[in-house]
Amino acid sequence: MNDGLSPLRYRLLVILTVVLATGSMVVEATIINVAIPAIMRQFSISAEDAQWLSTGFLGAMVTTMLLAAWFERRFGPRLTYAGALVLFSLASLAGGLADSMPLLISARIAQGAISGLIQPLGLVVIFRVFTPSERGRAMSAFGLGVVLAPAIGPALGGCLVDLASWRAIFFVTLPLCVTGVFLSLRYLPEREISGPPQSFDAPGLVLMALFVFCLLTGFAVGHSEGWAAPAFLLRLGLGLAVTVSLVVWEMRISHPLLQLRLFCNRRFAASATVAFAYGLGLYGSTYLLPLYVQTVLHYDAGLSGLLLLPGGLAMAASITMAGRLLDCFAAHRLIIFGLLCFAVSFLLIGSGLVEHSFVVLAVLIAMGRIGLGMTIPSLNLGALQLVESTQLAQASGTLNFIRQLGGAIGVNVLTIFFSWLDATGREQGFDRADAMGKAFSLCFVVVGLVFLLAVMPALRMRGGPAERGLGQSDRA
Repeated sequence: MNDGLSPLRYRLLVILTVVLATGSMVVEATIINVAIPAIMRQFSISAEDAQWLSTGFLGAMVTTMLLAAWFERRFGPRLTYAGALVLFSLASLAGGLADSMPLLISARIAQGAISGLIQPLGLVVIFRVFTPSERGRAMSAFGLGVVLAPAIGPALGGCLVDLASWRAIFFVTLPLCVTGVFLSLRYLPEREISGPPQSFDAPGLVLMALFVFCLLTGFAVGHSEGWAAPAFLLRLGLGLAVTVSLVVWEMRISHPLLQLRLFCNRRFAASATVAFAYGLGLYGSTYLLPLYVQTVLHYDAGLSGLLLLPGGLAMAASITMAGRLLDCFAAHRLIIFGLLCFAVSFLLIGSGLVEHSFVVLAVLIAMGRIGLGMTIPSLNLGALQLVESTQLAQASGTLNFIRQLGGAIGVNVLTIFFSWLDATGREQGFDRADAMGKAFSLCFVVVGLVFLLAVMPALRMRGGPAERGLGQSDRA
């Protein structure tokens, strides 16, 4: 429904709606990070307990993300966006008013579950509304909501924590959500597919939830109780059984929650591997950096959030540039360039070869954010051009699922790895500050190495239909 608007204005309003909704939810995914020290003090909890504020959000998002294709077919983007934004607003209110840690984590899980329905649909809307020649720039605009938000979120959150309270971070996106409801109902497309509704894969959803639960809690239980403890072995056995059951079930049914057959396309499988590494690096680094600068460098919440602001501006510029460069260069080349930028920046941060002053850190983080900005629109466009139009929703959901799974695992594993390194350092005689500093440095090096290794699957994306469809192979 364009209400007599010109095609250009209508498309701009569609992009605005999608970016507003997606950006609001992605901001809430990372804005919590700068407030974690304040929340830890108020509720007297450890870093391992506090990480569930981030991991719970990402884990719930991973679980529901694959439902996006079913909701798009059953209700259409318009009703799905509007309903999800209303529920997300209610979950945000509950988080801001929570008076206990279980309630706060529950609100974060609810936010993540609702966010999982929205993020994949943005790409579907773009492919339905924009022509092939316009999708490169549209992807770059959409990337602002998906990738720029994690950089801006901590800066905004830090200011709110210093000026008001950590509770304010739950209220800041409410006006955006309310605006998004009205824009969604007015400008987003309705349900396109006619005929009987597709069956809902309830067993797949249950198996997926169990898989994510066993995966995320297994690492924490193994670290705290021992890798030979009955609780860990139980989760390990259950996790393996659930994984096998999930694969068998999803391969047998006609409308699976997770379309595993997409991975038969080796280039799509390669793009999914890059997406996993991307999620691990994006969310893992965004979680670790505020903790590092507040606990080791003793920045306040506002300054630690401000540290990421130059990177956010650099990312905005690089995303815009990537949209234009996709019309001239093969997608895999931009992906490789972006991965290398991020890898080098975090290897330098973790190596100790450079001074960790505010300015130097801000420059290195901005370098990494440029890499992220170059990667995300290239990865989305390169992967989705590999599938048929009827598979767009499932391919988008699968790609986002893999990226968010990488983020949830990254935050979880890096937190546990940091705790182990910190404890080991203190056992070796280092004081608290030195032990924490060395632990953070090694975690940053690991993040950099993950991105460096992701270059190999990125190389396997070259020469595919995504490039030929855009005329890139002739020009790159």
